[in-house]
Amino acid sequence: GDGYPLCVDLPEKMFLRKGAKYRLLGASHMPELMEDNPAFRNHSRLKKFVLNSFSSLKALLCNVDANGNCQYKNSVVLEESLSCMADECQADTLRVVEVGDGIHYEYIRPPCVELVFYPDAKKIQMPKNLEGALDSSCANPLLPYASEACCQSQSDTVANRFTDYLYDQERVSFFTASDRCTKMGRTSCDFISIRDIGDHMKGYHWTAVNCAIRVKVNGAGQVALVYEPDVYETLHPHIRSDNQNFFKVFWDGDFPKTNEGDTAGNACGNNACENLPDGGGCLCDTVTTTSQAFNEMPSSASEVLSKLTIGAYDISAYDKSTYPDMIAASNENGVTAYFTVSKNIFDTDTVFEVFDEYGRLHRLKNRIERVQIEGASEYAFRNAPSFMSVLNTEADARDAYYETEAALDHYFHHQNTAPFMAYRLIQKFTTSNPKPRYVKAVATAFREGSYQGIGSGEYGDLGATIAAVLLDPEARSVNLEADPFNGNLREPILRLMALMRGMELQRSEGQAVVKLNDLDTRIGQMAHSFPTVFGFILPEYMPDGRPGDASLVGPETMIMDMPKVVSLLNGMFSLVKYGLCRCRGGLGSDWTNCNEGDYSRAAAYLSYSRPYDGKKSLEDQADEVVSELSTILTSGRLGSENKRIIKDAYIEKLNNTETTDAAGAAMRVAQQLMLTTPEFATTNIVKKTGSLRKKPDPPQASGASYRAIVYVLFGGGCDSYNMLVPHTCGANQTDMYTDEYAVVRDVIALAKEDLLMLNGPIENQVCETFGVHPELGSVQELFNQGDLLFFANTGVLTKPTDKENYWRDTVAQLFAHNFMQRAAQRIDPLKAEDGTGVLGRMRDALARKGLNVGAFSIDINAISLVGEATPLTISKKGIIQFNDAATSKGMDSTISLLNGETKVDSGVFAEFYSDVVMKSLSQNQQLYEALRGLDTTTKFPNSHLGKQLGMVAKVIKSRNKRKADADLFFVSTGGWDSHSQMLNNHKNLFANVDASFKAFASEMKKIKAWDSVTLIQTSDFARTLTPNGNGGSDHAWGGHYIMMGGSVKGRQIVGSYPASIKEGSPLNIGRGRILPTTPWEAMFLTLAEWVGVVDEAEFDYICPNRGNFPDSSFFVAADLLEIST
Repeated sequence: GDGYPLCVDLPEKMFLRKGAKYRLLGASHMPELMEDNPAFRNHSRLKKFVLNSFSSLKALLCNVDANGNCQYKNSVVLEESLSCMADECQADTLRVVEVGDGIHYEYIRPPCVELVFYPDAKKIQMPKNLEGALDSSCANPLLPYASEACCQSQSDTVANRFTDYLYDQERVSFFTASDRCTKMGRTSCDFISIRDIGDHMKGYHWTAVNCAIRVKVNGAGQVALVYEPDVYETLHPHIRSDNQNFFKVFWDGDFPKTNEGDTAGNACGNNACENLPDGGGCLCDTVTTTSQAFNEMPSSASEVLSKLTIGAYDISAYDKSTYPDMIAASNENGVTAYFTVSKNIFDTDTVFEVFDEYGRLHRLKNRIERVQIEGASEYAFRNAPSFMSVLNTEADARDAYYETEAALDHYFHHQNTAPFMAYRLIQKFTTSNPKPRYVKAVATAFREGSYQGIGSGEYGDLGATIAAVLLDPEARSVNLEADPFNGNLREPILRLMALMRGMELQRSEGQAVVKLNDLDTRIGQMAHSFPTVFGFILPEYMPDGRPGDASLVGPETMIMDMPKVVSLLNGMFSLVKYGLCRCRGGLGSDWTNCNEGDYSRAAAYLSYSRPYDGKKSLEDQADEVVSELSTILTSGRLGSENKRIIKDAYIEKLNNTETTDAAGAAMRVAQQLMLTTPEFATTNIVKKTGSLRKKPDPPQASGASYRAIVYVLFGGGCDSYNMLVPHTCGANQTDMYTDEYAVVRDVIALAKEDLLMLNGPIENQVCETFGVHPELGSVQELFNQGDLLFFANTGVLTKPTDKENYWRDTVAQLFAHNFMQRAAQRIDPLKAEDGTGVLGRMRDALARKGLNVGAFSIDINAISLVGEATPLTISKKGIIQFNDAATSKGMDSTISLLNGETKVDSGVFAEFYSDVVMKSLSQNQQLYEALRGLDTTTKFPNSHLGKQLGMVAKVIKSRNKRKADADLFFVSTGGWDSHSQMLNNHKNLFANVDASFKAFASEMKKIKAWDSVTLIQTSDFARTLTPNGNGGSDHAWGGHYIMMGGSVKGRQIVGSYPASIKEGSPLNIGRGRILPTTPWEAMFLTLAEWVGVVDEAEFDYICPNRGNFPDSSFFVAADLLEIST
């Protein structure tokens, strides 16, 4: 709200002033951006505000044409202020006006803000309703937020409306209400009821009762607003002293804090404030102060912008008497001042006009508003602005829209926006790792709106920005093309589009559109099918291999895994051979006869062709064809050796094809081979050694007992306080459910009777009995059988900390999905083994013992599995064979030649591509053979998680074929980012988890692998205990997690469930965000010992940060799992 005018400072009768806006409603008299009781829609005696026939406002809204007929516009903005007429002169504000002929307009007040704290507050209340509640609140007497209620005397409890009130749902200020009562010979009073109005017409009415506006301060310095009228019956929960609606303010220095558990406490401001019980913080009286910032002309626009935050409305909208000197005082420093008294007499109503660096005009008042703690003025903070009224009846869609627009405008003009946009666009268009000078040049074009004469000159001009991206020397330099660290991997969908565009895709007759089938799951991308709000790839993703060794990011490498590599190549091969269809892994929707070169039944086909009439030599024909393909598909990057290899294949096919279309068959061979080259897949120059890549040695088992760890990530942040819930506590313990859980969770709490009970008593926890979500019946059963346990209050930590110091003790970027997910997979907060994950390091340690360890991620690349060896990514749908029914014999060998070893100065992304492709094709064939004919005997759910765990089960079943000593798996399931409708969403989410976990456990038992498999579940973070306004919860920190398997010593909750979760409790850092007490390291060190790691040095490698914690932070592995000796 900084920079916006205060609502109390808007000109009187703003609805007639310059800039006032009216929005056409038509025949409806119900406002759309403000809220009226629905009963008014059909109210037979509705009192409307009908504009007088002589009203200037009516004439403007009517917009009469030459024939005298109104031509109503959808919206009307007053270009100059109007004089009032009739009832307009008596109104403080308007809601809906009737212009005539049953046509209505809604008045849209300009954007403005209220200060949260203000003086002389008055109580407003609603008359008693049918339930007998007398709802009270407080309001600023200067604002039109309630109606009048007039009594015979102050002691009277039955009031009347003003006889001549202007319209139903009219709002007036306290002073207008008092004047109306005086005209009736009555007075404002503390009423109970109002005569002759229906329930839907009651609303808030002014009383003469004073209100105190107090502030509650928590241990982090955040504040909550507390209203206390001198007399009241009922207050809304969000303004009572027990509310938890804390928000950030900017203190001048220290703030009142309790001494409880805080060595820096000051006895609630040296006893100026009330010390609330149970760690509730300090409750203080407040005093608001107003001062001026400047006594003379500021030295610059930047000085004005740095010191002033309260905006002002357009000076020309006020009466001339308000700012009489419209010429104003101005000088050459870029500042114009308007004065209310006389020129150069500065006061708090002086208005400064300045332009910022983006050319935006700012009008700012020479005013500083602060809030002091009464009795301890050394504790003070800046008064916070708010678009949304604290009054529930006045918090409307209009102000939500204004607040959203203000937030977007702030983000758009933030100093980081230009370099952020520059970096992202460069990554998309030219290179994944741009140099700082390049980023600065593009950011400058974004800020200035111009690049080499291109652009409008306005901030944020994307034409100028894209021109800078594409025309900068770093984008066009021939020398930089030879830089092995320049360039990028082309996204899979761009490779497919390049093929279709370059090879001239044509729709078959009768096909209206070209439909590509299931691309998002098969190749990792499809337009409008983002898997998460972060898109398909993360811009900061760093792959393994040569790019990772050089500390380069490669966003596109994130979705280059074995199943997607094979699917994309198969799909493009099918398009070349059969047209767009489903043949041999095709990307179309329909089957054809699957005869190569026959496109008669395909939805579309590649029409590019180069017939051979025998007039040229084969060598010249091949050279011409391959050179043209190189130009079209690789921008001429195809190296001489790869060009020769493809030419030879083209000639061989042309010589050995007996069909009438030998040139077509040869073209299809050349096209397919071109699509496998690193020059097509990347923007790098490739320099080859001439040697083939070494094939991996066949695996050998060591004879060790088989172990498997299955890591399941609940992506988005699982609200685990509704997964594991306190139920029954001992006689000497707090009733955690009733006194804390149900109170704090409020509308998102689970009913106690719905919880599924875990067998107790649970030892060493705050309660002896816990329950789980009602959809987790199998989880309950596994726990009670002794095969499942919970880790309580676990999360990312750099070292042990507390609520006063966590922000300085924790290096992780808290509460952000991408950073917290990576932290949960890496378990390396200080980046000692940067670029690796905890399971990958575990695999390394086991490999050093001579074990054959598989590492499999299902459907997505996972950092958790990255170590010295490359993990495999496989599809939940299974393994598909590569290049079934190849166009020519020996194609696989030719592809190996095209992707042979490269020199050290060859492009790193091309090297990464060729390495991944060759490993993927080899591993794909091995897994295809290992899994062929295998299936599960248990039916898994037909969900993303169910299918993933079903594939994990098949891979485990193939352990003997693969000669595996151990396997590490990563699976994930999304949808947990429950900012709204959490209870409903959790029903489906937990039901899916429960069914999937049940099927997996059942299958493991059937194949006699249950004792050899441990499943561990984590999430980005838990969620806020306090609900938001949408029936959901927001990003938090410590949470509860599952470990299950035949070796798990279940029926226990390890770690420490918080002894208190109330606001102000030692672990609650605000809004129900709980500080974890068990680090991720404790979970994974236990698993490492179970899977066979014994060397202390290896434990340090697996969890490099473990030395930052005392031994008491970790578990004795044998207490949690059966450990083999």
